[in-house]
Amino acid sequence: MDDSERPERPGPDADAAEIAEWMEKDFGRAVAEGMANAGNEDDSDDEQEVVEVEILNHERGEVVGTIDTNGNLDTESEVLRNVSQEYLEEGIPVLVPTIYENEDGETVHADAEVMVEPGTTGFVRAFVDELPSPFDYDTEVLGELPVYANDVS
Repeated sequence: MDDSERPERPGPDADAAEIAEWMEKDFGRAVAEGMANAGNEDDSDDEQEVVEVEILNHERGEVVGTIDTNGNLDTESEVLRNVSQEYLEEGIPVLVPTIYENEDGETVHADAEVMVEPGTTGFVRAFVDELPSPFDYDTEVLGELPVYANDVS
């Protein structure tokens, strides 16, 4: 719904009845707009694209599994599953640059550690960065993987 359907707000000299009437109309419009937006899946800003990356065993030169944004690990490798279990359950610690003001009013640039959990933007990149040897990933996809970005200041 566009703003042309929004009822005109009463002026500063409006009486209580005019204000109440406007509030009722505006509330009805807001509810209708909310219902229309709730059913519109194309406007979902909070949905993220699911990213999937192949995990390689560079010693054997083969793909041993895949991991996606939601933490779905597909592998037959018991070693990879064991290495990954903690990351999938607890997340992966990532340092995020932050800026804050200290007690003296000075701007401080520092890193804050945050846990990037499955389902969070940047999880796949943090996951593959944390994998120990011999597990690796195709470094060509690294530039395409989203990183965790959060304002923790």
